[in-house]
This record gives sequence, structure tokens and C-alpha cells, in this order.
Amino acid sequence: MECLKQVSPEEWQDVPVLRQFVDDLPTNPYCTNSKGLTYIRNKQNAIRHRYIQPNHPAVCKCLAFDIDDPEALFKCFDEGLPPPQVIIKNPKNGHAHYLYRLTTAVGMGGRSSIKAMRYLASVQNALAEALGADKGYSGNLIKNPCYVKANAPKEVLPIWVDEDEYEQNGERDEHETYIVSGVQPSYMLEELAEHLDLEPYKKAEAVNDSGYGRNCTLFDELRHIAYKLPDKSYRAVVSELEGISDVINNRFDVPLPYNEVKHIIKSIARYCERTTFDKWQDNLTASQRARALKRWGDNTDKREQAEMWHNQGIKKTVIAERLGVTTKTLTRWGLRKKK
Repeated sequence: MECLKQVSPEEWQDVPVLRQFVDDLPTNPYCTNSKGLTYIRNKQNAIRHRYIQPNHPAVCKCLAFDIDDPEALFKCFDEGLPPPQVIIKNPKNGHAHYLYRLTTAVGMGGRSSIKAMRYLASVQNALAEALGADKGYSGNLIKNPCYVKANAPKEVLPIWVDEDEYEQNGERDEHETYIVSGVQPSYMLEELAEHLDLEPYKKAEAVNDSGYGRNCTLFDELRHIAYKLPDKSYRAVVSELEGISDVINNRFDVPLPYNEVKHIIKSIARYCERTTFDKWQDNLTASQRARALKRWGDNTDKREQAEMWHNQGIKKTVIAERLGVTTKTLTRWGLRKKK
């Protein structure tokens, strides 16, 4: 039976779920004690900070949700949803971050599967909707479940920030960390999807994408632009995509952070720079042609005959009947209805 249990962040090494969380962190994650200014630190140093980056930009191992609800701690149970492995609660207002560990990490760029990225985005958006979470939250920084105020490194504050006021506002205050004992150690995306309605998010317009949907859309659009560039050197691709990425990113209701956009561009540029790219593209074209021939056969003669009859003014339905194909096939061959 699942049971909600508060644990001490100071003793995270004695809590298997939190040890796994630390093991899954990037080698050098972004971190900070206050929102606005982030640092890149090694893992041992980063876990001393109040906020931390849970995922490497190229890999998603953890789905994070920001729930701005005074009863956020019990939201998953109230809605009958799978509970997360870790919950980090703000004791002042009850708001919380939910962390769901994934059994199989999903790549987010380069040679990653577009289908897997889209599925991840659909699950994330549907789960955020079901939990009542902030849809604009990227999960790039989360409340650190291992944070202890006394162990946090002293930050050099900007000269315009009053340190006493900064402390009084609780900028460095600790969170409450909870684990759900009895919950499975990780979830497959399919297991989460069993409790969700994904259909609305599979058909969502790109401009309304949130979470990883934005990453997927930006990556998908930029890569096709890069593939057509005559110069596929790393610098040329980065230079070409940087300006275009701003236009696409600004279509989103909540644009992606600059660092995530930059990583997507670099990932595509590294992929295009490979000496095997052109060969891979030729092989893909050849394999697609082979699959088409296997499925449809060689219809060269039929297409020529169809075009000739079409130019003579014969109706598509008649042509389709004569050749033993459908009108959809004729449309696919490029024959349009005569005006």
C-alpha cells in the first residue's frame, strides 16, 4: 500500500529514492539558491543549492510538475493518478513540485526518436492537465529535495539586493521533502498514459505546446531546415538556425529558455556535421523507394497513362476504374480535379 512519508533532506544518502535522484542528475547541473541567476556546478556542489536542474538537456529521466495549490501534497491521490516518487513542498503556501522518475530515459535531440519525443510531450501535457499543474513550467529547475539551508554555499548577492531583506523573504528557506513508500521506483510512459487521455495533446497546435512539446516542435522544425542547407558544417548550421529559432520559439505561449534552445541547435549542428550525413540521407531515400516499390509495385507505366488520359479531359473516376487504382492514388500521383 502506498504511504506518504516526510523525510529529512539532511539524511538523503539513507533514503534510496533520494540517492537515486542524485545518481540521475547531470554531471554538472545548473543550480541556484534564488530564482533569476543560475550557476553550473559539479553534482556534489550543486545538491547543496535550493534549486537544481534534474535532467540533462539531451535526456529526460524525470518528469517534473509545479502545482500551485494549497493542497498540492495530496493532489495525485485526490485525482486517482499515479503518485510521484518524490514531492517537494513549500511549507508556507502548500505548493509543491512532483517528480516522476522514468524507467526508460527519452532522448531530446540529435539522433533521438521524434516519435518518442512526441509521446513524452503528450504524456507530460496530459499529466500536467490532470494534476492541475502549471503548463508553462519547463522543469528546467526544481526545488531540490536534498537541500539543507545550513549546508548551502554563501552567494554573492548583487549590490542592489539588501541581504537582510533577502533573508527575511525566505529566499534560502528549506522545503519539505516527501516520498511515497510502496510506489514503484519508476514508470514507463505507457504506465502513466493508462491513467490519462492523450488524444487532445496528440492533435494540439504547435503554438499551444507546453513542456517538452515545445522542445519537440522546435527540434522538428529546425532539423528539416538544417537538412536542406548546402553547407552542413557545424558553424554554418548554428549560424543559420540561431535567427530562425527565435521566430519559432516566440510562437509558443511560454517560450523555451535560451539554454534549451541553444542545446537543440547544437545537437542538430553536430548531427549534420557528421561525414556520413549525406550517405545516410541517400540510404534513407533508397530504402524509402524500395519500401514503396514493395508495397505499391512499379507504377511508372500506369502513371504515364493516367496523366495522358487526364490531359485528354477524362474524369479521374473513369481513369481509376480503367487502371484498377483508387482516386486517392491518382491524387498522390499528382493528378488534380479539372476546373
